[in-house]
Amino acid sequence: MYHLNSMKIKRLLVINCICFFVCFNPFKAQQIANYVSNGSFEDHYSCSNYAISIAKGWRNLDSAIFGNSLFYSTCYPNVPSGGLTYQWPRSGLSFAFSSFLCQPPLCSSTNNRGYYRNRLKSTLQSGKVYCVTFYVSLSNSATYGIDGVGAYFGNTSIDTITKTEIPLTYLVPQVQNPINNIITDTLNWVSVTGTFVANGTEKYMVIGNFKSDVSTNKVLINPTNLPTIFADFGVDDVSCIPIDLPAYAGPDIWGIPNNTVYIGRQQDVGIDEACMWYKLPNTTTAIDTSAGITVSVGITTNTYIVRQEICGNIKWDTVVVHASGLGNVELEMLNDKLKLYPNPANEILNIESFTSSSEAYRDAHVEILNSLGQLVQKNELVFKNNATAINTKELANGVYVLKISSVLSSPHWGDKRRAFSKRFVISR
Repeated sequence: MYHLNSMKIKRLLVINCICFFVCFNPFKAQQIANYVSNGSFEDHYSCSNYAISIAKGWRNLDSAIFGNSLFYSTCYPNVPSGGLTYQWPRSGLSFAFSSFLCQPPLCSSTNNRGYYRNRLKSTLQSGKVYCVTFYVSLSNSATYGIDGVGAYFGNTSIDTITKTEIPLTYLVPQVQNPINNIITDTLNWVSVTGTFVANGTEKYMVIGNFKSDVSTNKVLINPTNLPTIFADFGVDDVSCIPIDLPAYAGPDIWGIPNNTVYIGRQQDVGIDEACMWYKLPNTTTAIDTSAGITVSVGITTNTYIVRQEICGNIKWDTVVVHASGLGNVELEMLNDKLKLYPNPANEILNIESFTSSSEAYRDAHVEILNSLGQLVQKNELVFKNNATAINTKELANGVYVLKISSVLSSPHWGDKRRAFSKRFVISR
């Protein structure tokens, strides 16, 4: 029997620790998904007042005034019953609340609108298409339902706006609720969504009604509070996501059986709803809906697939979760030495193993699975000088899993059949 000496055990433990914190960091090598900071309004400083600035990342368009944009949370004793509405957050414990229309005699001509302002996580990229979604719910006390709901993306020039509580008709929202699509629902949260192409200067997002009172189409829904004409809305779950965002299941990882590992992206508003997870071979029943999930490590290798849909644009990605323990560290290191190139591939995928001359592959077979876990190719492999290649010209563009089963000869463990899994991409 082959035994590891104490120095080798220490070295392998160090390698494992490094890989845990560096190689297997679940949030490594992924780009921003939702550009909106604190899109669900959950992160807040306190429950001291109702100013929107209580929510991190949000403020009135003019931060010097309290304004008509408010922060509601269940940390207040009168939420969901806030006087003007009776509404629970769409998700979590908090949401925003603002006046989108208010005419005399209830409001003056200089104080009749509210606008939420968000500092985006990063400036948007020029030429990129973004999918914007947020949810609104009309207050129970509102007399009218309206169509004037939109989102404007701008640069620092919005800091020059001096009158921030009147209709900002000179700002043209890139995403707008359709004309005459009058929102009257006081019970449910209604989605407002759309896409736009960024010019590369957008640092802020502003939500509100950018139409004049005359241009705002409305319908009477609650005559009890007449003659006042007003429409207040709750806003929740705000997101701005690149429409071409790659699906991200995370790097293939090793986990100790009966423990758990995290796969996928960091969870966030918008991207969570866009992602559905499946465990092969089942590709019809989702096991979870979230940007990233925690899964249990079994005694065998498992493959997970994430399906991501951003404004109708569907993408897939896979991740392989290998069962492992300290006794399998050397096998893990061998798997890491198996290299695929070029990746992305076109017509030929080269397979090379950087193992020692005393280790060799025999009786090797390869299976290629598509992003749905379907077998699309199966062949025998012949390694020469620890290298071989397969023809991929018949494969369509997409993400694939390559599985190699081979008898691996080693002076340490003799001849044993081993299985290796690697992901690769076809892009032409």
